[in-house]
Amino acid sequence: MKLLNGYTFDKPRLRCILSEPDRPDSRLLLLAEKVQNEELTDIRSDVREKVLQSSVEVVTYDLTLEYSYWPAEHILKRLLPEGCEVPTSFESVGHIAHVNLRDELLPFKNIIGQVLVDKNPSIRTIVNKVGTIENKYRVFQMEVIAGESDLETEVKQYKARFRLNYGEVYWNSRLEQEHKRLVDTFRPGQVVVDMMAGIGPFAVPAAQKGCSVYANDLNPKSYHYLTVNIKLNKVDNIVKASCMDARDFMRLLCNPGHSCSPRNDLEGDQDNAENLVERWKLPEGGLHFHHAILNLPATAVEFLDVFNGCFNQERWRDVPLPFIHCYTFAKAAETDADIISRAEAALGGALSKGCQVHLVRDVAPNKRMFCLSFQLPEAIAFGQGVRTAEAPTDADERLNNGESGHQDKKQKIAGAC
Repeated sequence: MKLLNGYTFDKPRLRCILSEPDRPDSRLLLLAEKVQNEELTDIRSDVREKVLQSSVEVVTYDLTLEYSYWPAEHILKRLLPEGCEVPTSFESVGHIAHVNLRDELLPFKNIIGQVLVDKNPSIRTIVNKVGTIENKYRVFQMEVIAGESDLETEVKQYKARFRLNYGEVYWNSRLEQEHKRLVDTFRPGQVVVDMMAGIGPFAVPAAQKGCSVYANDLNPKSYHYLTVNIKLNKVDNIVKASCMDARDFMRLLCNPGHSCSPRNDLEGDQDNAENLVERWKLPEGGLHFHHAILNLPATAVEFLDVFNGCFNQERWRDVPLPFIHCYTFAKAAETDADIISRAEAALGGALSKGCQVHLVRDVAPNKRMFCLSFQLPEAIAFGQGVRTAEAPTDADERLNNGESGHQDKKQKIAGAC
């Protein structure tokens, strides 16, 4: 082998030395594919001379590399029409792989799915997104294109485990770093309100960190898995869950006398929306909390209006108002100032200069996801701020001052408390 260095067979996961069944005392040393004849004329002359002088026999050997050997990309290139983009990337959610196939690949969706199942031992189900999100629960429609039809699965993020039905609730594994980033800003002992909690990607880690959490989601299926994951991660002693409209949820926490309609489509806890005040022992005048999360990027900004005048001024006297973390989508051309202005329009008042806009990820070529974090201003919380169309906002002032490179995006927002 030292003598034939550079001329031996070299392919991943294959050995170049083989046994011969009919000659147990012999071994085959496979040469590279570029060595095409038994005279070894493709080998450098001095090497060839030494090889032929040694006690070796040069023979032809046929090696067949079958389907089990080749990776998915190689096989799909052979199976799909020439010029088709080969879909080899996918989001993994437990035993499920989620692909987004282009229209031209849909006629081949089943064979694409089968190849991906065959070539990924940990994957048992392949799903493809069907259409766009059009329901109030913001859940993708999925079709199983290969493998098992079971969409019930379990995923892990850091120290937490989450069970879910991928066809019934929203889950995005690409947001794992964002979940960790935000939870890392919380301190043990703080109170966190998760208004659109889903199955608990923020609520459960926050509770594991030692925060008291009030978590809510409108989707009964998400609420079901939220309660499952709270118990699964053994944080049911410090997480309280509900299933109602996010505005009703916040108003109930800030004003325990606020009435909210009971849900009759819940699984299990039928009185979830009726007896929360009693079961949670909410204090008169409302709950003190440190953070509120609105994790529904498509519409969360619209829910910011609930904070306007929602807080009891006496109850919050000499107590810092909470930080709000609102997720939103924005076009690539939009600036931080644009995002702040949209939030101020929904809040009905101006934000302080301490607010932060954090880029979470690029969703599409012209679509990005952001997290806007700010401490709720007193004028908004207590319903004291009223602005007119002529009154400049803090965002306007930042634009006039040229902050963040947004001086070309000046906007004036009218708002009412």
